[in-house]
Parts: sequence; C-alpha cells; structure tokens
Amino acid sequence: MTAEPTVLSLEGELCVAELPDLRGLIETTLTAGAVSLTVDLAGVTLLTAGALRVLATTEARLAAQGGVLRLRNPRPLALRVLQIAGFDHLVDPSVLA
Repeated sequence: MTAEPTVLSLEGELCVAELPDLRGLIETTLTAGAVSLTVDLAGVTLLTAGALRVLATTEARLAAQGGVLRLRNPRPLALRVLQIAGFDHLVDPSVLA
C-alpha cells in the first residue's frame, strides 16, 4: 500500500472506445497497491456516462479498502458533467470554490 495518493493523468475523450484502456490502467494501478488515487482530468476533452461508471466503480472499490478517489483539474465542461451526475464530491474542493 502506498502512503501518498497515486496520480493518473488522463487525456483525450473518455468515451466507449477508451473505456477498456481506462479500466486496465486503473486495475493496474490498484493491483500495484494504490489505496488513494487522484485522477487528473486536465487533458480530458470528453467525459461520458461510461467513464462516470468506471469512476463510480473505482470509488466504491477504494472505499471498501479504506482508500479514496479524488478528481482534479477538470475542464469546465467536464466539471459540469461531474456536478450534474453527482460526482462533485470527488473533485478537489479548490476547483469548486
């Protein structure tokens, strides 16, 4: 288990075509021992319902292990999608201020 959060920086469109890669990246990270995970969304240009589902699954998995998922640097449109979907509790609070 790692003390510091592991940071994953994502880029591009998180659409149905990218979901297997996203799941694989997260699985590899968690299997390597990450308990706290920060996903940097600065490079993400599209956030779909499928990507939200992957984030929800990841949040639940980490919580079951006593860990936490955080999202940082979402672009304005991605932030709006996260807020509408009820995922804003995962976003770095400084973004929401």
